[in-house]
Amino acid sequence: MVIAMLLSGSIGLFVIKSGQSPINIVFFRCLIAALCLAPLCYFYGQFNKKYFNIKELMLMISSGLLIVFNWALLFAAFPKTSISLATIVYHVNPFIILFLGAILFKNKINKNDITWTVLAFIGLIIIIGLGNFKFDYNQFSGLALVLIATTLYSISVLITKKLNNTPPLLIVLIQTISGAIVLCPFANLIGTSPSGNQWIFIICLGVFHTALLYFLMYSAIKKIPLNNISILSFIYPISTIFIDYLFFDHLLTSLQIIGSLLILIGVLGIKLHWNVFKTNH
Repeated sequence: MVIAMLLSGSIGLFVIKSGQSPINIVFFRCLIAALCLAPLCYFYGQFNKKYFNIKELMLMISSGLLIVFNWALLFAAFPKTSISLATIVYHVNPFIILFLGAILFKNKINKNDITWTVLAFIGLIIIIGLGNFKFDYNQFSGLALVLIATTLYSISVLITKKLNNTPPLLIVLIQTISGAIVLCPFANLIGTSPSGNQWIFIICLGVFHTALLYFLMYSAIKKIPLNNISILSFIYPISTIFIDYLFFDHLLTSLQIIGSLLILIGVLGIKLHWNVFKTNH
């Protein structure tokens, strides 16, 4: 899980260094990951017809399309804002999942959930800088793309939860195949296809940051408690902050640090079910 989160933290670096458009990056990421995941799924005997009924397949494809467009929007946001800031704001997805679950599936939201959501929302307002006389519209548009991306990801998670009996690696394989097929007509494979060192970063995004990352993450989920997973997942944004500073000299301002901490504390509160108020069970 630690290796998986460190890999996640370096995605932004490889995206920027690839020098490719977001659509090109996501297309190649999907294609290369699918080529890596197919032998793994075959080895583990996951190409079983019981996983390929119409309903399951449609759920996998629809969640896959949401995932790939989420990647494209997130990657488009990186040049507009810092990688570290985009990553932290992206982590508001547990709140979106929580409220979408309440709207779509009538899941109950308690006072504790609302408290942590409000805390994270205050953090988000501080980061965006509403009320700041030096309001940065470029950064605002970048963070808006991140929020749309994380909403698409959240909807994808809710769809994927319906696939209770489908092996996770097979889900990712179908998602990446779907993404590669849908994005192929939009990818610029002639004029601005990767060249030289760009291929190293593109291949790494497919092999290490997708195929290996998901394999490690799903293997870890089977072996460690959910609380540990929630805590270890914070290696992702923290490592991103360090990488952003080391390679791009981006340092969060004091206000951005305060906003980021509020978001991360709010996310932990939701994930670990911290009680501010006593709830009736």
